[in-house]
Amino acid sequence: MRPRIAEELELLREQFGEVEHAETAGEDWFKLPRYPLPPGWRLGDEAVNQVPVAFLVTAAYPGAAPYGFLAPEGLNFEGKGPLNAKSSPKAPPFEGNWWHFSWSVEDWRATDAVRKGSNLLAWARGFRQRFKDGA
Repeated sequence: MRPRIAEELELLREQFGEVEHAETAGEDWFKLPRYPLPPGWRLGDEAVNQVPVAFLVTAAYPGAAPYGFLAPEGLNFEGKGPLNAKSSPKAPPFEGNWWHFSWSVEDWRATDAVRKGSNLLAWARGFRQRFKDGA
């Protein structure tokens, strides 16, 4: 595991607890098992207040910002399917069926110091805004 990724994983675990990591073909996958959701989200017909989310970090990271994240297929907001969500273009190394949510940050400025500038913790915290927007 690249030293930067190891530091980022530790940072994610400080906030989200049990974070899974898998490296495949030089790319890094992360899974946050319990990501909190605002009211209104459902998995099928069942109201949920947390779901697993996963995301990919390419070998170009941290120079290239991550793009998009995955959530369980069937996740909906008050019965409406989320906009900009579709089948995952790349299957993660985690069990389940996933939808890819379009998401990016407006300003990505990673620095050599993981805790300064852009990092994966700030990236993952940003998913909240996408979920607050609803469907």
